[in-house]
Amino acid sequence: MVPRNNFRGQRRLESRIDETVRIASIAQKGMTTGRSSYVEMRALDRLTSHNIKTKVHAIKKSLKLNSKLEDLVSKISQAMSESYTKVLTPNGIVRGKELDRLLSIDADIVICLGMIESELNSLKISDLIDTMEELIEERKKLIDSLRA
Repeated sequence: MVPRNNFRGQRRLESRIDETVRIASIAQKGMTTGRSSYVEMRALDRLTSHNIKTKVHAIKKSLKLNSKLEDLVSKISQAMSESYTKVLTPNGIVRGKELDRLLSIDADIVICLGMIESELNSLKISDLIDTMEELIEERKKLIDSLRA
């Protein structure tokens, strides 16, 4: 017999996987057709932000943060707010290059977070922190340019 708590956790995980697949499908459709809606892009924002914040939370729990890493972790959370909706024009047309670039930056951020998590006791972490700061700054500049 499977414990009840494990079943709930598994259902929640399956739900998140289903949502991820649905959001990936929406993003792919938007890139293919060149159109999307704010509701769809907000869902992409929500999922991306949740996944990155979950990784950040895991890093915070698993180590004593030095001040530079602590600053970086707080910058990541702030940088993840409402960005995918900015790649839409007012009439729902997806700015393909900007969406692709934003997805690429976010993928790089996730990779760096994973590397930070695995290299916590290594001296290489300062290089990863510098790379992550550059990615966050690049992401902010991209989002700011979309607002204009």
